Amino acid sequence: MINMKKIILSLILLLTLSGCWNYNELNEFSIVSGVAIDKSGDEYEISVLISNSPKSNSSDSNSSESQVVVYSGKGESIFSALKQIGLISPSELYFGSFSVLVISEEVAKDGINNAIDFFVRYPSARKNFYVVLSKDSKAKDTLKIMTPLSSFPSQQITDNVKTTTELQGIIASTNFNDLLSTILSDGTELSINCIKIIGDVEEGSSKENIESSEPKTYTKLGNLGIFKEDKLVDWANREESLGINIIKGATEEMFLDIEYKDGYVVIDSTSFSSDVSVELKNEEPKVNIGLSGEARIIEVEGDIDLKDSKVIEEIQKKANKKIKKRVEEAMDLAIKNKTDIFGFGQMFYQKYPKYFNKEKENWNENLDKLKINISSDLMLKNKVSSKNSLEEIND
Repeated sequence: MINMKKIILSLILLLTLSGCWNYNELNEFSIVSGVAIDKSGDEYEISVLISNSPKSNSSDSNSSESQVVVYSGKGESIFSALKQIGLISPSELYFGSFSVLVISEEVAKDGINNAIDFFVRYPSARKNFYVVLSKDSKAKDTLKIMTPLSSFPSQQITDNVKTTTELQGIIASTNFNDLLSTILSDGTELSINCIKIIGDVEEGSSKENIESSEPKTYTKLGNLGIFKEDKLVDWANREESLGINIIKGATEEMFLDIEYKDGYVVIDSTSFSSDVSVELKNEEPKVNIGLSGEARIIEVEGDIDLKDSKVIEEIQKKANKKIKKRVEEAMDLAIKNKTDIFGFGQMFYQKYPKYFNKEKENWNENLDKLKINISSDLMLKNKVSSKNSLEEIND
């Protein structure tokens, strides 16, 4: 396993240093903007989203032409499936600028190492595209959904990943470099967000869906899929996904609903951080998770006296309790599935290599033996948010 990882890493370095193998005019290529990998029986089904935009500004362009087209091919390998697409596409496929790879749930459960091997080795395929998992639908169908705000489905997905990563704690972007780094590292496992189709695929790929102010079909990013080695083993729910990202320090912004008496408050944290450290005493492994940050109250429901410092302290206490609960739920999910999605093993390897090498073979199976200490110190700030009513805010 270790030798195989070294071989793959060496290939990546060689491809990075080799430069451009050949140059052709871009108009001689079919520009791939998105790729999907499904299974069809024992074969792979590969789908590519081709941009048709270069002709859109020409004087002889046809206004009825689609801006994108999806071609699919099947084969025992990714390469053979792409060769089938080559029999359909009017020109050679160019992978140098595609932005998203969608892997189906079925492929992920079988193992993604073989599925992504092509993109590691192929010289013109860039390595910084996003990776998402399709859930409850074929991966290729996600490349067909067009909306009024973006008639390029791949751009719709990548923009959604960027925005929700910044604004939602349950979403954490995974690009191909991140994925490779995790696969090649000992003591850490993958977690990747899913994408779901809401509505009917046929309607979502129609011209009417683009022209509608309220599209009937759209794609929506969802919770994390968690892996053991290279196989998808479970789906985290919303709360567990938030807990996973909190531990991994992947929450750029986090919202929490806090129940208080007969109402609730919503707090928003944009400066939340996670400090994870490991210790080894008498051969007993220990993980310390220190969480901290600042938050402000952005919404209030009910008669809650935010001018009372004791009330603020109580809300703050409830918020920290809820954060700790989310982290504990995430830990329970990882232990249940025996997979170190947090990279604790990698931390022990870096700090205590002899200990980790001794325990490495059974590391995932023995996650429940780790002693986990969790502390959360979220502070409510911002005096403006302590206003009690709309009348006071408007004064």
